[in-house]
Amino acid sequence: MVDGATRVQALLRIVLPIAVPGLVCAALFAFTLSWNEFIYALTFTSSSEEITASVGVTTELIRGDSYFWGSLMGAPSSAPSPSSSSTSSSSTTTSPASPRAR
Repeated sequence: MVDGATRVQALLRIVLPIAVPGLVCAALFAFTLSWNEFIYALTFTSSSEEITASVGVTTELIRGDSYFWGSLMGAPSSAPSPSSSSTSSSSTTTSPASPRAR
């Protein structure tokens, strides 16, 4: 290896200091994109039926100085998963030609 350093020492002393600016730049870029998506959704949606999950959590569950903590803590865990009603309705549809539908 380089000057007697082990692989871990080479990673920590050479590769990581070179990679940190790129990692910081990628993190800032990801934050900026997600923030712009939030602002876009907040600006162009008007009714509660049209809003996205990130806007809905902040607008519907925070009212002035009162926070609905139970719903706020549960929203991030349920937002990425599909709702049970959409999965059950799509899997139980029958075609009109089937004998059960008549």
